[in-house]
Amino acid sequence: MLLCYVHGFLSGPTATKAKALRAYVQEHEAGSGISFEALDYPDTPREAYASLQEQLGSWRREHPHEELVLVGSSMGGFLSTLLSAQFVCKAVLLNPCTHPQNYFVKLIGPQFNAMTERKFELTPDMMPYLQSLDDATVIRPDLLKVYLGGQDEVLDYRMSMLRYSGCDISFVPYEDHAFTRNFAALIPEIMAFAKAPR
Repeated sequence: MLLCYVHGFLSGPTATKAKALRAYVQEHEAGSGISFEALDYPDTPREAYASLQEQLGSWRREHPHEELVLVGSSMGGFLSTLLSAQFVCKAVLLNPCTHPQNYFVKLIGPQFNAMTERKFELTPDMMPYLQSLDDATVIRPDLLKVYLGGQDEVLDYRMSMLRYSGCDISFVPYEDHAFTRNFAALIPEIMAFAKAPR
């Protein structure tokens, strides 16, 4: 099995949750056949999705019989929803972004990703592309596990409650957007979901 972390907007493969997942897999899953990778990809929407499709598609072609499981945070949760349906693989979503075009329209302009030290710009023409992805989203409740923090200061968790209403949702009332309080406590449950037979 390959467990892939898909980071959120203005984040990267060295995000705190990625490090926590990697450490857990190294400590508790040694010899189990589970490997971990935190994916790196561009910051702009079209390039981000294309890069993830290429990376996961390449891995799937090389390992056609192995399980693939995604863990997507925020915007990475939105992208993981799309990728889960495309590759028919499980995905764990952490405070997933819903209807991203409504969020990113407020951020149009120059951006700097401090984690990767990349500069880029969000432009108005990117919003219709996000809208098209949003419109084409297929929710697969049989493949998704959703964690929502009640103290999310970035996204309205109620939007995700509606979007993923048919899915297995765990509401964590004390957690913020980044799950900074105690993400480590959720990892055993995430791994149990990842390893459970479909």
